[in-house]
Amino acid sequence: MRAPEFWQLSQPNWQATALRPLGAVYAKATERRLARGSRLRLNIPVVCVGEINAIGTFRRPALIAVVEHLRELDHEPHVVTRGYGGTLDGPVRVNLARHTAAQVGDETVPLAAFAEVWVAKDRAEGAQAAHDAGASVIVMDGGFQNPALAYDLSIVVVDAKKGFGNGLCLPAGPLREPLSVGLARADLLLSIGAPDVQDKFALTPLPPNLPQARATLESAQVVLSATTALQVRLKFAEENTLFKKLSQLRQPTNLS
Repeated sequence: MRAPEFWQLSQPNWQATALRPLGAVYAKATERRLARGSRLRLNIPVVCVGEINAIGTFRRPALIAVVEHLRELDHEPHVVTRGYGGTLDGPVRVNLARHTAAQVGDETVPLAAFAEVWVAKDRAEGAQAAHDAGASVIVMDGGFQNPALAYDLSIVVVDAKKGFGNGLCLPAGPLREPLSVGLARADLLLSIGAPDVQDKFALTPLPPNLPQARATLESAQVVLSATTALQVRLKFAEENTLFKKLSQLRQPTNLS
């Protein structure tokens, strides 16, 4: 999906203004969905790597960084994703020897070469299956606006260059929900981009008590399924707030 150019204007133009009532309807629908029912709480921690922007936030390298950090902390992380574009409803544990991109989604395949991945259209069922298979922590690929699970840590990822655009909700702007509402649920804001755009993004009005982490993108040679590939990774500032937050996760209970 290619974002309309007017989404990235610092102030809403006539197009965004005309669509603003629809944006209000979209925001209200998100609010109602989040208020529905009670969230499933597992006896292992659940980390959500999500976003408030609809597209283009570098969520995938952020998710990989989270998995790497958790492994450094001696966790056994499993990733749960919806497998966009795939035909399988799941929950199913991705096996690259049996599953194709058509079944589990194009973006799932490279991720499954790196981590234990479950595809599940129902996020709660996928998380439960990962728990039952021995995960010590679950990493959700998206789902920040999904009410199915209780999260121990919610990470909002943003492209520092694009920021939050004109600040309006779909289709008037790039946001899935009002910025103030989404950031109020977040435990950490992870901005990704070069130092110059990070400095510009730092001027964005944000909740004063919201912890933030900065990272830049870099390419690295990694071994995936016995082959070497070039993959985009995150390079964090010296003080890694993300690692600190992950190290404070509660311990799993009642694991056999």
